[in-house]
Amino acid sequence: MNPVPAPTSRESYHTQHSPFGAFASFTIGLVDAPGGFGQSLRGPAKQNVYVGYRPSAASDWQLLPFLTPPKSQESAFTGDAIVQQAPTGYRALRPGDYQRTLDLASDTWRADEARFGFSLLSPFGSVPDPEKLAKAAARFHLAPIICGWIEYDNRAGNAPVELMFGVGDPERPLRPLSDTSTKLAGFAGGADYGYATTPARGVGLRQGFDVLNPKLKDYRGLHVICGESALVFTVPAGQRRRFPLVLGFYVAGTVTRGLAASYAYTRVFKGLDDVLVHGLTQHVRYTRLAAQRDRELNRSKLNIDQKFLVAQATHSYLGNTELLWQGGKPLWVVNEGEYRMINTFDLTVDHLFFELAWQPWAVRNALDWFVRRYSYRDQLGLSFTHDMGVMDYFTPAGHSSYECDAIEGCFSHMTMEQLLNWVLCAVTYAEHTGDQAWLRRQKKTLLACADSMHRRDDADPRKRDGLLKLDSDRCGPHGSEITTYDSLDVSLGQARNNLYLGVKALGSWVLLETAFTGLGLKESARDARVTADLLAHTLTTKFEIDTGFFPAVFEQGNRSRILPAVEGFVYLLFLGNREAIDRSGRFAALFAQLSRHMTQALQPGVCLDPTSGGWKMSSTSTNTWFSKIAIAQYVVRRLFPEAMSSAALVGDHVHADWQRTPGCGVYAMCDQIRSDSGITCGSRYYPRGVTAWLWLHE
Repeated sequence: MNPVPAPTSRESYHTQHSPFGAFASFTIGLVDAPGGFGQSLRGPAKQNVYVGYRPSAASDWQLLPFLTPPKSQESAFTGDAIVQQAPTGYRALRPGDYQRTLDLASDTWRADEARFGFSLLSPFGSVPDPEKLAKAAARFHLAPIICGWIEYDNRAGNAPVELMFGVGDPERPLRPLSDTSTKLAGFAGGADYGYATTPARGVGLRQGFDVLNPKLKDYRGLHVICGESALVFTVPAGQRRRFPLVLGFYVAGTVTRGLAASYAYTRVFKGLDDVLVHGLTQHVRYTRLAAQRDRELNRSKLNIDQKFLVAQATHSYLGNTELLWQGGKPLWVVNEGEYRMINTFDLTVDHLFFELAWQPWAVRNALDWFVRRYSYRDQLGLSFTHDMGVMDYFTPAGHSSYECDAIEGCFSHMTMEQLLNWVLCAVTYAEHTGDQAWLRRQKKTLLACADSMHRRDDADPRKRDGLLKLDSDRCGPHGSEITTYDSLDVSLGQARNNLYLGVKALGSWVLLETAFTGLGLKESARDARVTADLLAHTLTTKFEIDTGFFPAVFEQGNRSRILPAVEGFVYLLFLGNREAIDRSGRFAALFAQLSRHMTQALQPGVCLDPTSGGWKMSSTSTNTWFSKIAIAQYVVRRLFPEAMSSAALVGDHVHADWQRTPGCGVYAMCDQIRSDSGITCGSRYYPRGVTAWLWLHE
């Protein structure tokens, strides 16, 4: 196991701690910042989180720095002109005072020479098709909970030590859970969220305007009108005690519009109390599951920075997942971070590799919905929308929340991109899972996709070279299609005659050949093969022999250089298509040119930022995307290792530091980052960084 680096004064970042499919997060970690329970939010909540220890009743609380000093709300009730005073009797620990270890399914802090410990667990594993789950299994896999523990080793002490875990939310006073369940000690925000432990000797409750120094108490020693609440645990001298924690969410009823759907977990849980009791009952099992995930990552051959990036990305992916129940069947959603768009297709295609590892049915579910409701036909044939809606609102059939007509740049249509995405997802899913029965049911769709891809090249087969040249009529006479890299410059923003989309189309035609062969469609398979070979040849003619680069766009003398020139090969690598990835085989000429392109691109001042050393998507833009860097690294290390110069190898540490410091860390996993400063410029609280999961296949 690689040693965990010591914390530094710069290390400060939020992490989302989230159940599977609940679109909820308990977010903490940024120094001197609140976080807490968030349901369907675009960023961290604003609750103070009280976590720490007190060596004796006469000493100050030593708290992890997940709070800003609250102001007492007492004067709002008394009408007195009370001077607002910050709480006293505590010290907010500094990063040098504690050690934080983020793993794949856990986030652990230790302080006081490791005697104090606190951990949050996001246990996840393989989730079977929810449509086929028995109730007991559904309760385990779909429970909207986060587990955790808090502990202190007081074996060498001579006085009791107190521990605290609590949440402050002045906008919503929490209720004591013991009022509704004798099996729970803790607090809840209405019926929506709460935290609990098992009632036991040494477990107490606090609630007040100042939870650190409560002075107003009712018959139970609480003051339920107040927004600050906490569990307090006592560890006697001479003992080491670990107390279980469960944090839960529950949203009942219809939660969406456009399509009426509810959370799938509400079918097997009665309410929040039921969720929390279940979490405590199954705490040991969930803890073991989280430990298993942690061991798998730690035993991998990834370096310490890569492991951090995989872990941070996985936490944010889980925080964006939403498993709904609609019309008696599951409806899978991954929300797009701060934008909260539903199943953005150019994210679906990137989440593919993680989902095939843990819940492959989710890929099939999303593809079925794209065909059934979010496909359309323009003047050139079949395609699919950019997304299915936004903020739990499902848009009308055939239309997205993002795409607008008759414009250029951001918010235009991604017709060709999404057409390729459906092909890539569908065939990769079927080949990886062996679900040929599903693929047979999609035969007409696959054939329509191939026809549409051809027609977007040229209506006349004799004039085709494999590249996209025609924009959808949804773009109008003066607009143009864009790619997923919508916020970059023309090097990646323009779809027409684009190198990135050209190589992605090449990967699509290779997969279509595989699919059509398996379906017994010999003529279509032959056509796909011929088209792939034609497109590969076309691309080789665009190579600049004098510079050793491909231009990013084959128009108007473009000279931008891009890393996603190789992105289209990721699917062929993932599936192990030996013929297509053989450097000396079918596409040998193209591979030789791409090798030279990538070797020169991965140099400082081209696609390595000269200031930070981080990887850039384009030589002409400092707006870089970590999720796409992760794919490029996977392809380059597998296919073009000669391009991994010493300067390129520095990238892992640079990219991890971007996420570990406040420039990005204020919003957990961030995707769009300024490569020269390491500060996020968009795509925050984002799921797509989970493309780093590919690294575990290397």
